[in-house]
Amino acid sequence: MLDEPRLALSFLSRIPAGGKGDVRHITRYFTLVGYCAGAVYWAGRQYVPGDLGVILSITVGFFLFDLFHFDGLLDTFDGFLNQRGREKCLAIMSKSDTGPFAVFFSFFYCAALFLAFRSSAPLSLVYMSVIGRFSMCVLLATTHPAKPGGLGALVSPYDQRTTLLNVAVTLPLAVLDPIRWAVSVVVASAIGLFLGAVSRRKIGGYTGDVLGATCLLAQLGVIIANLYVP
Repeated sequence: MLDEPRLALSFLSRIPAGGKGDVRHITRYFTLVGYCAGAVYWAGRQYVPGDLGVILSITVGFFLFDLFHFDGLLDTFDGFLNQRGREKCLAIMSKSDTGPFAVFFSFFYCAALFLAFRSSAPLSLVYMSVIGRFSMCVLLATTHPAKPGGLGALVSPYDQRTTLLNVAVTLPLAVLDPIRWAVSVVVASAIGLFLGAVSRRKIGGYTGDVLGATCLLAQLGVIIANLYVP
């Protein structure tokens, strides 16, 4: 019964949870894995005071859950921000080196994330982690893989019912704070739709890198939006 959730946790983090099953089904557990990531971010912010808690929370959380996504964010910056055609974009994104666009824009991403973390209540980091990952479901539901191989194709075809399942998993957060939940869902959905549209125009669909970038940009968008929720 727990094989697929364990597989999803193993696939989407550095935690060796084991598990077995169809890799295409890990999308069912995106927001569930988000609770695990959110618990790490929440604990670091809750129990370690000041900037040290911010740095510790980000460091441990990224090490366990988000470094894979960060790599995708860097590749997406490099691929999408150049002025070349589809094949050149895909070639740039598939390289292991880091280009100037990635270096430049990742600095501002990290700075914005640090400042947002430092101003956020610990519980907001759970909303960030859980609902930020929902953005990947929106991306998958509205576009298709850019190429037949790679991580993006592994989770294709995408079952549209999975989007509703992931929304259902976030409902405990709606009970805690309906307004914060609604704002977070709207922001994450908007970022998923935006990245989907950009991906279709630039490379003809999504890749694993784009999925990771969508997750991290949505997490940043959610945490910033939550700063303005009373």
